[in-house]
Amino acid sequence: MQPKAGQGMNTAFLDALNLAWKIHAVEGGFAHRDLLKTYENERKTVAESLVNFDNRYSKLFSQRPPTTNEMEAASNGASQDTVTEEEDEFVKAFKESCEFTSGYGVSYGPNELNWSSSHPAKSMLMNPQGTKLRPGHIFINSDVTRVVDANVVHLEQGVPLNGSFRILIFAGNPAVTRKALVDFAAGLGCNQSFYRRYMRSDAREVSYHEKHNPHSLFFTLCVIFATKRCHIEISRDVPGLLARYRHHVYADDRWDQRVPDATASAHAKTGFDEDRGGVVVVRPDGYVGAVVGLVEGTGTANALNEYFAAFCTEKLADVNSQL
Repeated sequence: MQPKAGQGMNTAFLDALNLAWKIHAVEGGFAHRDLLKTYENERKTVAESLVNFDNRYSKLFSQRPPTTNEMEAASNGASQDTVTEEEDEFVKAFKESCEFTSGYGVSYGPNELNWSSSHPAKSMLMNPQGTKLRPGHIFINSDVTRVVDANVVHLEQGVPLNGSFRILIFAGNPAVTRKALVDFAAGLGCNQSFYRRYMRSDAREVSYHEKHNPHSLFFTLCVIFATKRCHIEISRDVPGLLARYRHHVYADDRWDQRVPDATASAHAKTGFDEDRGGVVVVRPDGYVGAVVGLVEGTGTANALNEYFAAFCTEKLADVNSQL
């Protein structure tokens, strides 16, 4: 493979990350060893796609160097009407190169980690109507405002790559979702929930200043409200154990040119209702694992129990059976 735009190197980084977090989950007692098989299933397809693309891209370069017009057309997103057939082939290849280089063009098929709409999940809350998030694809990034200090945060970078699943709770309008959040927090606190079964053994001694993993080394919870920061009061709006993640409570109040008319751009880009929200499970490598509706009652917590039960070592039960 010849170096042209860093596709191979960036793909190798994703290879390493895909394998590293799965080894961490298995060696930490969180996941069954069968989880490691998903590394080959996911990455082999990506590697084959990269090799095939590289062969095609190399031929384009060896035939003749791209013209200035072609490079400008590729960078500016030329339409079919403005380039010749030969130029159009280069434009397409250039865009594919950008996708491989950035990593955003890499996606994984449905499996026990990526619950697409074709997954036979029992919960009716999986993949709610209108969502724009696709399991097996990189999480759509958004800028949000951290409530505790008013800093702007890239949501996908709010939690470091520390092997934790990120549970992103798009909480919509706090006046509408208050009971749903209370019920969800209660569900997480049940003895047989995915969250409680993997609590840290030293949870009582963890520093008050621990931001990312105060309760579990395998999960970080983030709450994103579809309102301005000045309207959010953590002690009032963030119930139960969710409040321990005060450094991951955000206001969805940043304007985004990709959704210029939205009042809550992060909710709009994910496809969640700005009043009722939803929940996203983001894998430790930044890929979407599951998308769940946020509702009152035990449904949301049960849906996440069903998801994690597919590969974790502990037996999980419906929240209903624990109340």
